[in-house]
Amino acid sequence: MGLLRPRRLRTRLALALALALLPLLLGAVLSLAYLRTSLRNAAELRLDNVVDHLYRVCELHHEPRSADKRPDLEFLRRVFLSFRVGRTGYPYAMDSHGTLVLHPAKEGQNILDSRDSQGHGFIREICQRAVLLDPNQTGTIRYPWRNVEEGETLSRQKIVKYRYFKEWDWILAAGAYEEEIYGPLAPAEHGALLLLGAGVLLVIVLGWLLSRRISGPVIRVAEAAALLADGDLTEPVPEGPGDDELALLARAFNAMARDVGRQKTELERLVAERTRELEDSRERYRSLVENTIDCIVTADGEGTITFVNVGMERLLGVERDALIGHKIWEFYEGGLEQARYIMRRIRRDGSLRNYEQKLIRGDRKIPIMTSATLLRNAEGYEVGTLGIFTDITKLKQLEAKLSTAQVNLAQTNKLRALGDLVAGVAHEVNNPLMASTTMLHVIEKNLDECDEGMRGRVELLKKCNERITRIVDHLREFSRQAEIEKQKIDVNQPLANALLISTQQLMNMQIAIERDLTDDLPPILGDANLLEQVFLDLFANARDAMEDQQGERRLRIATRQDRLDDRPAVAIAIGDTGPGIPPDVQEKIFEPFFTTKPLGKGTGLGLPTAYGIIEEHGGRIDLETEPGRGATFTIRLPANGGPADAATGPGEETADEL
Repeated sequence: MGLLRPRRLRTRLALALALALLPLLLGAVLSLAYLRTSLRNAAELRLDNVVDHLYRVCELHHEPRSADKRPDLEFLRRVFLSFRVGRTGYPYAMDSHGTLVLHPAKEGQNILDSRDSQGHGFIREICQRAVLLDPNQTGTIRYPWRNVEEGETLSRQKIVKYRYFKEWDWILAAGAYEEEIYGPLAPAEHGALLLLGAGVLLVIVLGWLLSRRISGPVIRVAEAAALLADGDLTEPVPEGPGDDELALLARAFNAMARDVGRQKTELERLVAERTRELEDSRERYRSLVENTIDCIVTADGEGTITFVNVGMERLLGVERDALIGHKIWEFYEGGLEQARYIMRRIRRDGSLRNYEQKLIRGDRKIPIMTSATLLRNAEGYEVGTLGIFTDITKLKQLEAKLSTAQVNLAQTNKLRALGDLVAGVAHEVNNPLMASTTMLHVIEKNLDECDEGMRGRVELLKKCNERITRIVDHLREFSRQAEIEKQKIDVNQPLANALLISTQQLMNMQIAIERDLTDDLPPILGDANLLEQVFLDLFANARDAMEDQQGERRLRIATRQDRLDDRPAVAIAIGDTGPGIPPDVQEKIFEPFFTTKPLGKGTGLGLPTAYGIIEEHGGRIDLETEPGRGATFTIRLPANGGPADAATGPGEETADEL
């Protein structure tokens, strides 16, 4: 009997629910769906009939034996306008190219490119599909439409039926808003809905009655389960007499509650221990991440920054709240392309190690060493990236200083060897030069006083010998000096010495030299030899810039008094008529080893060395350039009171003599 009673209870409950719920709801839903479909099909049939009727009229009006005769448009217009579908619907005819043949208001207009409220070209679709229909087949299209001409602000769904009359290449169509076609169906649909509502109400009443009679004990178990979920184990479920399913459920639930209580106590103890361990581990991790000198950044799959440590704040000089939410590639020198390249490297190799790049913040460019890896969730899906940035600014500065020192050492060795070479060449040149000069003196004495032409030629040869002597002696002096020796000098003197060496080479390249040198310049405190090196480098750059220049080539050299930081100064301007320096190159010209010259013609050290020499003299070097109009370097050096020392170059040759 103990087994029959539970089975009887389950049977009664299942039978009551099936009798009350399934037939009623299923029958109501099926009836409503069938009724709605049937009524709507019947309503749409009117549109089909209109189109079919118009098709029959066109067939009767068509005369196959006189195919060239055009249809009677006036008659057909009256026929078309006599039809109305709903309140605003009407039929119309157009050819397969979208030109309206018969229409209440727009005859003759081409509407092929008309679009509905969603931008769809519904007329073009009708024209394309209509010509493919069978002669007895009717096409259907639905689209949203807003009649702007009547001031409508909302779109309504419209339905159009159409057929193709091939003999005249006409598309016969009739359309109206769905709400006008389906409007008469509202009473029937409302009645069906009322029937469905009555069925639902009946189910609710039956369910309420069943819950009072059968489900009361189940509710008590549910309430006790809710208290158990909240952690309250003090409210057992009344078990009551009997051995049916509900009594067995109450006993099993109370046993489970006692077991859960024991397990809860043990679990709370384990959770407390693990929580303390997790807090200790989290604090160690937080301290490690926050206090490391490297920059730690995480970003999601879209490249949006989700975390930065203190190191990143210090590197960029921006608080983390202002960084979080930005795209990480906004701070890369290469922008989005650089970020994509890094991601390709990470996905290809699994991680990225010691990759050099630059971060940008305003006008600053910060060299960094990047290491990065992917972040994955517990299921192994990629959720973002972790990057560690190391500032290598000081390392780059040390490398640059080391490279500069190595270059300077090589240059010093080269100059030392050049000095020895020049000294030997000077000795070898001076011997025949002295003999040549002696012979010229002898020839001059033996010349007839009336032979002025020959005397002039000898005088010219003597001046050439003197110029050779000055150049050789100056080269020897220029290559010997190794230490900076500042003294008061007239800046025109090292400029004249540089011109002494470069003039012939410039003239060989058909480069004209324009001089505008001020005589009474205040002296400067400087090293004539180093300044001469700066001028030679600028002459060489101007010469190379004009090497392939078509037309006139000119080197402009000017000196004048000027101001530097509100102090008296001397300005030296050296300009050319070359192609100018592009904007993207201007900011790099003073960087060591940067050059635009082909291999073998430049090392990228001339302008950086010149910049360092001018800076060592307390001056400044500025560039003015314009594409296609040459470039001018202007050097400003602070003036120093008192008379300038004697010229350092041999031969006492002044700028006016060049």
